Amino acid sequence: MPVENRIVKVQKRNRALVRFDPDRIWKAMLRAAESIGGFQQDFLPGVNDRIFSAHDSDEAIATFLADTAIVCLNSDPHHLISNFPPTIETIQDAVLRALRSYGFQKTADAYECYRWGRHWLREGAITPAQFGNNGFPRERMAQILEWNRQHGVDTVAGLNEEVRSGKIQDVIGASLAVYESSLDVAAGKSPGTSERG
Repeated sequence: MPVENRIVKVQKRNRALVRFDPDRIWKAMLRAAESIGGFQQDFLPGVNDRIFSAHDSDEAIATFLADTAIVCLNSDPHHLISNFPPTIETIQDAVLRALRSYGFQKTADAYECYRWGRHWLREGAITPAQFGNNGFPRERMAQILEWNRQHGVDTVAGLNEEVRSGKIQDVIGASLAVYESSLDVAAGKSPGTSERG
């Protein structure tokens, strides 16, 4: 049964008011999931397994999550007043909250990468060629996940165990070393930086 939606309008970035289309939320969530190989990539036993049990396809899961975002948007009485509709940014925030609240972290990351990629494209900070597919840095995310696995912090339980055992400072130190190294690499690639031999 679809949720009740009483939002009529949305405020675009240019402040124009357009009709609120709940299907756009559903489509955006589904596209984000498909870009990483489906919602199954976010399956977490004990966290969102009931959602997977209740919904037998990515389309059905996207419907559930989109309905969640729509309920949240409708819970703000300001959004129901024609002069104070939700903005595009408010809607995107609600989408991210719905995804992250139910453990769909990878899908949320893909959605957020696309969102900010589009932002920087509009700002002229990147070109369409730089933006590419959906902006989700699959290879980089795989490297980060592998680093987390090697250090035992790829799950909440693993992170909690590192804290309990007093080893978290070692993880933080290793993380800072990787960060400093990545800054050195980025500085070496900056325009105007010359390498000296």
